[in-house]
Amino acid sequence: MLDQDLTNWQDPCLTRQPTMLRAAVLVLLFLAILGGIIFLIMLADRPCGIQFGSIVIDTAAVAFYTFSRNRNDNQPFLLSCPVVRRQLPRLIRRHLGFLAILLIVETTALGLRPNLPARLITPSSATDPSPFAITVGCVFACLAIVQVLTNRSLLERAHLSAQINAADRRQ
Repeated sequence: MLDQDLTNWQDPCLTRQPTMLRAAVLVLLFLAILGGIIFLIMLADRPCGIQFGSIVIDTAAVAFYTFSRNRNDNQPFLLSCPVVRRQLPRLIRRHLGFLAILLIVETTALGLRPNLPARLITPSSATDPSPFAITVGCVFACLAIVQVLTNRSLLERAHLSAQINAADRRQ
């Protein structure tokens, strides 16, 4: 049955119009990013508070930027697309791997924090973050960007493969 669907296959991610449900999901993901930032601020002094806030922010941001168009030259990816659905288990496994790396890096950095010089962990003013916080935030952002770019690349390759297979079956 799946082979029959691919024979007459047109990329749903490019041919379907955006729906209100998709817009609502993307808005909820964006709000989850903001909520994660609030969690991060509120729970920063608690054990594992920074890690919990990071997990919420990373998961919402990666999902948002992986599946949204986010610029006119990027293809949106729909969860209803059969190509995307086949890749979801792989994307979830990859996300869990990235979260594990994120947690290991953050936990190690927070463990090293008491041994660092005061100038690295003390903010220069009441409103500025410390150099330590900036460094951890940059590592966090780099991991998220790498994950989004590799997720989008994986989905683009899967779509290209499905298009080639459909063209081969038509011939």
